Amino acid sequence: MSDHSKCKALLATIRTPNIPSVACNVLTGILLASIAAPIHIPNAITAITSGILLYLAGNLLNDWHDRDWDALHRPERALPKNIFKPSSYLTLAIACCLAALASIAAHPRSLAIAAIILGLILIYTKSHKSSAWAIIPMGLCRALLPVLGYFVCSHRAITPSLILISAALLIHTCGLSLVARSESKPSRLFLFAYPLVVATACLAAHINNSSDWIKLWPAALPYLLWTFLALILLRRSAFTGVSMLLAGIPLVDLTFLIPFAMGPLPSLPWLALCAPPVAFILGKSLQKIVPAT
Repeated sequence: MSDHSKCKALLATIRTPNIPSVACNVLTGILLASIAAPIHIPNAITAITSGILLYLAGNLLNDWHDRDWDALHRPERALPKNIFKPSSYLTLAIACCLAALASIAAHPRSLAIAAIILGLILIYTKSHKSSAWAIIPMGLCRALLPVLGYFVCSHRAITPSLILISAALLIHTCGLSLVARSESKPSRLFLFAYPLVVATACLAAHINNSSDWIKLWPAALPYLLWTFLALILLRRSAFTGVSMLLAGIPLVDLTFLIPFAMGPLPSLPWLALCAPPVAFILGKSLQKIVPAT
């Protein structure tokens, strides 16, 4: 097999299209920390790198663990096709884990969060084929990414805003996972409710009074429009719908960040709003090269 084919197989294994959203989730926590104090760029880079390494480790470990199941149900994947040896995936996964931990060893709180994420990865890897509840540890992995970024760049305590963006990412991740597991036949109530709950969690961080609540909702339009479109298309093609929901994860960050940068008393520069759209476009573009699932 050519080097190009091997490279493409590896990119598919690590679910490359989802990497921009991982970086964006960590960056959201960093930006939240920057409201209270200036951010040291090396710390920000360290946090994002650690988050990506944890994500890579999870995908490699998952494919290594599922290789027998994939041989029957996903024979197009790299290990069933014998493109790589299973031991190479396990070795690389362990290397990514160690590198992720080493990169933030100087930040005890972030190191603890990374260790928790690794534990959740192991729980998900072991249980996701046998239990629908496995979506919870997977969702928590995504939800803890902003916390990872926040703790690397801030010594302050967890804020309500950080809890709310983490909750929004947890709900979105669990929601898209339930949609994927239901084979494109989720209830209409669920389809309508879960994006609204995600948007509500994002905007709740900015509520001061009832009039503010109404004014905040335009910030959620990109996320809501994209997500509802994905859920509509899901009934025609589960693959298309789930891929769109994965690509839309940075739009959760965007919904959360817009009021910080464009509210009456902005606490973030408007340039902070560039990251989620860039991550969204990059992730969607990478889906044309390799699948996101």
